[in-house]
Amino acid sequence: MPPAPTLPHPPRQVEVIDTDPSRPLGERLRVRTVERAPLGAGQVRVGMLAMAVNPADLLQLDGRYGLRPTLPYVAGLEGVGVVLETAPDVTDLAAGARVLPLAAGGFWADERVLHRRALVPLDAATDALQQAMLCANPATAWVLLRHLAPLQPGDWVLQNAANSAVGQCVRQLAPALGLRVLNIVRRTGAVPAESAGDPAWVVDASGDGSTLKAGLARAREASAAPGRAALALDALGGQASGALAAALDDGGTVVVYGLMSGEPCALPAHDLVFRGVTVQGFWLARWFADPANRAHAKGLYPALAAQLGTGRLHMAVGAVHDLADAAIAVQAAAQPARAGKVLLRGAWWDRPL
Repeated sequence: MPPAPTLPHPPRQVEVIDTDPSRPLGERLRVRTVERAPLGAGQVRVGMLAMAVNPADLLQLDGRYGLRPTLPYVAGLEGVGVVLETAPDVTDLAAGARVLPLAAGGFWADERVLHRRALVPLDAATDALQQAMLCANPATAWVLLRHLAPLQPGDWVLQNAANSAVGQCVRQLAPALGLRVLNIVRRTGAVPAESAGDPAWVVDASGDGSTLKAGLARAREASAAPGRAALALDALGGQASGALAAALDDGGTVVVYGLMSGEPCALPAHDLVFRGVTVQGFWLARWFADPANRAHAKGLYPALAAQLGTGRLHMAVGAVHDLADAAIAVQAAAQPARAGKVLLRGAWWDRPL
């Protein structure tokens, strides 16, 4: 077997050295070079092409995420790569193959050594930046819509932070399931230009249930779609949770999947007790870890990759930075009112094999 292609310098990785939120984000990171790890049985050396900077990465940098690795740790929860080298017993992947690595993080690096079973083959003709964002947000949207609440075609899904990456994915995936979406944002400027005046978009800066109820009524009337408001997706918490609960029909479900407000969810007991509204939290990592979801999980990423390939799924890209500029990328990703996802590119981004 030929040796792995060599870089002009050792591979780099971005390490988190501090999770004290009082320190500037850039001071909590360092970029350093490391020696190449040898391959063991069943392993593959992957050159990282592009890696996303997600809210979960920022939460982890603040020490507020569900996974808290021991410091220092290599940051990055998702990305896409290319096969550089395989162990002799790996016969179904060749150098140059595009792969989606599924592991518990550590992807802000030029290279990773992973077991073959942690790699999902991808179409190399598809945009690598889109593939780099596939693991977290599209998967979250897919599971939220398909596997948490019993929905019927024609039902309405309410979502706040509708201009977020997950919100984009929900809007794009819902039509294939026959679902209608009421999109809620906190400022007028967050409504996409092409959706200006669309009654399926509601601006609510205060977390007001009556505003959402009125918006839902207008959207139902305009679309002649009176289906149930059965599911609400909450990325914010705080008062926004109660507003969603108030706008749902009786028996609806609020799923809290984000912590953007930093405040405890505030839901009126009346909606829970007398209207049968239920509330549950959702974390994609825990969903994958549940053996009961194994069959659904196996087909999730191939299904999403197919959506990318057909163009039905596409996420906005705001900026792409080299791995060496990880601190700049993190600071950009933390800015409010950001247009599109911030990504990092590894050393293999523009290097032919």
